[in-house]
Amino acid sequence: MSKQYTDVVIVGGGMAGGMQAVALAETGLSVRLLDAAPAPEMPTGLCATRVVALTEASQRMLERLGIWSLMPPERVQPYHSMHVWDGSGDVQFDGAELGAAHLGWIVENNAVAAAMYQRTQSLPNVTWQQQEKIVRYERTEKGWLLTSAGGDEYHCALLIGADGARSSVREHMGIAGVPEFSGHVAIVGAIRTERPHGECARQRFLETGPLALLPAAGDGHDVSIVWSLTPEEAQRLYALPEEAFNEALTIASNECLGALTLQTQRAQFLIHYFHASGYHKPFAALISDAAHVVHPLAGQGINLGLLDAAVLAEEIQRAQRRGLPFNHITVLERYERRRRFHNGSMVRALKGFKVLFEQRSLEVRWLRNTGMNIVNRFFPIKQRLAEHALGRTGDLPQLARP
Repeated sequence: MSKQYTDVVIVGGGMAGGMQAVALAETGLSVRLLDAAPAPEMPTGLCATRVVALTEASQRMLERLGIWSLMPPERVQPYHSMHVWDGSGDVQFDGAELGAAHLGWIVENNAVAAAMYQRTQSLPNVTWQQQEKIVRYERTEKGWLLTSAGGDEYHCALLIGADGARSSVREHMGIAGVPEFSGHVAIVGAIRTERPHGECARQRFLETGPLALLPAAGDGHDVSIVWSLTPEEAQRLYALPEEAFNEALTIASNECLGALTLQTQRAQFLIHYFHASGYHKPFAALISDAAHVVHPLAGQGINLGLLDAAVLAEEIQRAQRRGLPFNHITVLERYERRRRFHNGSMVRALKGFKVLFEQRSLEVRWLRNTGMNIVNRFFPIKQRLAEHALGRTGDLPQLARP
């Protein structure tokens, strides 16, 4: 058993926790990331089942922090256009039309996390510690004391929870909030397409939920799917033999890419909504899924989490320049003020979109499809929606600004 002190302890070693560790490196503070899982490894072979769509803002932050260059180019797929449709409603976004070289990038979750882990290995004030499960949290007069399953103790002046929707950090901070089931289960997997994807991200809204076809790195015939479904339909489709599933998927996609064929095992997960009642307590803060969870239909989840990490690091640096303690309550208040409204707006908006596209009455469907066609024809409206998708709106940290 050992007793160790670091200025900042981050619990949770996914993409958000890794981003937080790297973003804090420039503060000069000692940072320890405690992760219950093994160190993330760069994927090889076929595309993994879980991918993220990174926005322009996220790409810019990862590039400036020296993370982007550590991801092999052959595992990063840019997309230049988007096509969203529902029945007769249709919206198309084009990067060139919107003044963006790319609308986003599709990258495997593990590729991003592994690049972050690699980056921390060159940072002398950052330690990424694997397979360390915290079983006890105690707030002290000057910070927090954490005890691992093996009996090791970690003292810190600032605790950051990046440990997901079922956050144990949030629970021990005493912040209320229970994830709410969205009514959707997502089926994910890597798919081979008959026709090339043309670097276009596609999403079709169906009565049972949206189907996203995200271009994956390769020869232009690989996509990742995120198929959001009612629990009953997800159970039915998940149980189908592979050939029958391929046929059902091809029909659901409206054959926009021809025949679709599974390349990996299917996986599924429940989709939740969540927004914590607050983001901080004395000497502690929450980021990413520990603070908020959104529906994946717009691909914004991890992008919000990366912005959380960058803003918190920026507020700590601001405090240092002003001569304030880095864990001062005003630092955490400013962080929450800058992020909570933006994140909450996204949670509510995506919840509303889901409800809207579930409506089956002919009147609502006609209004919805008409609205989509109007958006497609009026560039100012389309441009405003694209700015949200690109991560250009809100109180952006300096790392994310052009």
